[in-house]
Amino acid sequence: MIRLVVIFAVIVLLLWMKRPLYQAILASILTTALFYRIGPLQSLKLLWQLCSSWRAMSILVILYLITYLQRMLERRKQILLAQQDLNGLFNNRRINATIAPLFIGLLPSAAAMILCGDIVRQSTDGYLDKREQAFVATWYRHIPESTLPTYASVLLMSTLSGVPMAPFMAGMVVPVICLAALAYPYIRKLPKETGTAPSENKRRDA
Repeated sequence: MIRLVVIFAVIVLLLWMKRPLYQAILASILTTALFYRIGPLQSLKLLWQLCSSWRAMSILVILYLITYLQRMLERRKQILLAQQDLNGLFNNRRINATIAPLFIGLLPSAAAMILCGDIVRQSTDGYLDKREQAFVATWYRHIPESTLPTYASVLLMSTLSGVPMAPFMAGMVVPVICLAALAYPYIRKLPKETGTAPSENKRRDA
């Protein structure tokens, strides 16, 4: 446990010193090798096993594909247009402030947090202060991170433990509902109406 804390502290220290992320990761790898007495030859062997393993590389391929999809959506401004569609379909600020972060949480890039924050701010402006807005956006945005296979942590857990993804996601239904309910007192402060004219044909707009 102490070794893991030290390795994590090395990463935090280098990031605090404004060093690039790859340097922090390399330093943590070297620290791990020293702590667990992994020699250079064994390190190269482990690296080769990682690079030649399809189960490991498939995680990287999936993340690159998801990031590419996000960049394509950003370039076409489809994510920002989603808020207007939500207003037309539901005409409900509470749904905008909760559902939008949940769906944007499917995207693993840090840039998704900016998009999520913009939608939540426009939906809650005048009803929640900045700290409450930040809490709502961050809380709901990170709920999918514990469950869905668009995140490396979930994919890695499934790969290492051998637990199939479908049973895991089914078992996470109740915890996800509990997580969503914890932030609901802030959502109750919002009026339902958005001020936007509701959609005349919700099935077509959906």
